[in-house]
Amino acid sequence: MARAVRDVKAAVGLKNKGFQTLLDYTEPVQKDPLIRPVDPRSVRLQLQRRSAVEVARHPFWQQAQARLLDRFSYIRPPNGTRFDHSIEMLGQPVHLEEGSQQLIWSVGLLAYLSDLRATLGFWSSRLAPSGLLMFVTFGPDTLRGLATALGDTAQSQHVPAYPDMHDIGDALVGLGMGDPVMDAEWLEFTYSTAESALADIRALGGNPLMGRPAGLSGSAWRGRVLQALEALRHAGLIRLRVECIFGHAWARDLQSLRKPDDPGQARPIVWAPKNHRDP
Repeated sequence: MARAVRDVKAAVGLKNKGFQTLLDYTEPVQKDPLIRPVDPRSVRLQLQRRSAVEVARHPFWQQAQARLLDRFSYIRPPNGTRFDHSIEMLGQPVHLEEGSQQLIWSVGLLAYLSDLRATLGFWSSRLAPSGLLMFVTFGPDTLRGLATALGDTAQSQHVPAYPDMHDIGDALVGLGMGDPVMDAEWLEFTYSTAESALADIRALGGNPLMGRPAGLSGSAWRGRVLQALEALRHAGLIRLRVECIFGHAWARDLQSLRKPDDPGQARPIVWAPKNHRDP
């Protein structure tokens, strides 16, 4: 209930005290869309068992990286120091001086974090003036069909959810990044058997959700997941849908202090995605 009356008598007025209203406002707190309900410790343990390097070689991420490289080919890259902050670096300490990097590149790291906003802030602070940030991560449509088949429509127990690209873009604007560009592309992976599809899903790193069922999953749960995957079979093949979110933005320099309508304003990005296709 958004508004609760603490004292009804006070609301209608008491003798010799005049009219007063005591309202207890309990407006719902807006959740930060870039804070995900995942357990960082669970993520690290999962990737230790599977090897973060092997996860980075997953077909999902290899396809995402190829498409990020395609977008990069339309941009004039800055000269200077480059830092690759991708899945392989998850959990490792990073020591970079502020304003020291001309290019920060990331494939997949954001998909395994609980606090995306903190990492975006770290990246923006480490870019030199006119430095470029370029990344790809998963979007909210990733494996949503499987979540629905499992009855986890809120994606709070079995299949993790991912932030919307508009929220990530808003965060970049809030950090003062210049000319941020966000777009999405939907990839479809097909499998002949539910077992092979499940193996690919597990190879991504397991279930790190804080709301996941306690204890070890047994054969009954495995059977339920395989049945849910079979529900995604169409035209003879099981189809897993992955949404890839691509983003890039520039660290501001002195030219950003010009007025927005100044015809001399620097606009280094002239790219438009050639492969973008809505579902």
